[in-house]
Amino acid sequence: MARIVVADNDLDALDLALTDLRLEGHEVYGALDAEEAEALVGTVSPDALVLDYRMPPGITGLDLAERLVTDHPDLRVVIYSNYQRVELRARAAKIGVPFLAKGNLRALRAAVLQE
Repeated sequence: MARIVVADNDLDALDLALTDLRLEGHEVYGALDAEEAEALVGTVSPDALVLDYRMPPGITGLDLAERLVTDHPDLRVVIYSNYQRVELRARAAKIGVPFLAKGNLRALRAAVLQE
């Protein structure tokens, strides 16, 4: 199975995603913001990184995704967010990052495994 980092400042949403992915047999790590997620990428070398778009007060998940797709080309990055604005989805598509609606756990599972 995969090693996955999930970042979300909403503790309930983070717990749900971590639990779901753990139940699928993945090794999962949680972060409360983009900076913590980036640190985990450096320490646990995940196969996939799931980022909420908005995690105040720091940078957005999409900002981090843009940086990481260059620095870690083998890392699968997924945005998993309630913010579904067209311009955000277009920006994510431009860098090759899926932009999923939060709550769709089936789509999240498929995206982290590139199914």
